Amino acid sequence: MRGVVSEIGLEREEGRFHSFRVKVGITLRMENSMDYEEGERAVKRLRRELLGREVELEALTYRCPICGRGFNSEMGLKIHIRRSHREKP
Repeated sequence: MRGVVSEIGLEREEGRFHSFRVKVGITLRMENSMDYEEGERAVKRLRRELLGREVELEALTYRCPICGRGFNSEMGLKIHIRRSHREKP
């Protein structure tokens, strides 16, 4: 069974200001078409294999290839390179 991540979302937990849930949506790609019962079995298998498992997520850091400075977005890195490493006339 293979899948493609189709959605990633962030929602605040009710009543807890600094607590969030990250939701990940996966679209399964099967070799053959899947009927509803097969889909239910796939969901049960994914729940059994994934729910309750501890995972470790690392913050993405985009490193400047010129000076090594880190940025939390690709756009931030692009702006840094344009502003800091562009040759000035």
